[in-house]
Amino acid sequence: MFESQNFLFTAETTPDVSTDLAASAGRVDDLVGVADAINVTDSPNSKTRLSSLLVAAEIRRKGLDVILQLTGRDRNAIALESELLGALSAGVNKVLCLTGDQPPEGGPKAVNEFNGAGLIQLCNTLSQGTLSDGTPIKAAKTVYPGAADDIYQHLDNENAAAGLLRKIEDGAGFVQTQYCFDLDVIKAYAKKLSETPAFKDRKVLVGLGPLASAKQADWMRKNLWGVNISDDIVQRLEQSHEPLREGEAICEELIGELMQLPEIGGVHLMGPNCEKRSARIIARFRS
Repeated sequence: MFESQNFLFTAETTPDVSTDLAASAGRVDDLVGVADAINVTDSPNSKTRLSSLLVAAEIRRKGLDVILQLTGRDRNAIALESELLGALSAGVNKVLCLTGDQPPEGGPKAVNEFNGAGLIQLCNTLSQGTLSDGTPIKAAKTVYPGAADDIYQHLDNENAAAGLLRKIEDGAGFVQTQYCFDLDVIKAYAKKLSETPAFKDRKVLVGLGPLASAKQADWMRKNLWGVNISDDIVQRLEQSHEPLREGEAICEELIGELMQLPEIGGVHLMGPNCEKRSARIIARFRS
């Protein structure tokens, strides 16, 4: 998928707090045949959800490519390697490697044996046919790890580009960013990417999403790490008589602009319960 010259569209789903596997997997039905792939989140915000691997495997059976989000927060090396072997056995070979949202003080105990960069290295070890202790893997398969990035970090942190480059050098085959609704900021980010040859061989997908309301947008920028949504966007949603449609229009306008930037290889559409809306947005660009 990431070798394609096409502009890519990925979306995101979060499993339910439920034992109904079909219901969690069914949330993406509108995206089958529309999106290039779907990310399945890994208990975001340190809140328990139905196993992301089980949901990913069920979605894969529907014919939709899957990017399994995997965090080092909850598992040690044994559990992570087991999870990766399980993913590969189910035909899920793309993994977004994350450190993970950390639990609050007094909350569940985090493991944190691996951060996102360490997980990328672990994926590459398995791709070479062994576990981290050298144990050979029968019927070994290739894992395609990806890296997360925060566009705004690149504006005021001179080490941000070097940090992302290290992940690329460690084997990250694609990049998906946090939300960014500021076109000028994305253009500055794209310019920085263009200055480093290593990024030219990697698909960079910018995080966007169909915002539902001014209230939601304001909450997200105040409570979610790496999320920046301008006052202008919030005001536009607040003044709209149809904020749901306005949120989709904002997203579509930005996508149209990003498709003109050669350094940007696609968009990753996120947001709570936005699978159907993401499918509508992608379909409009593919009709």
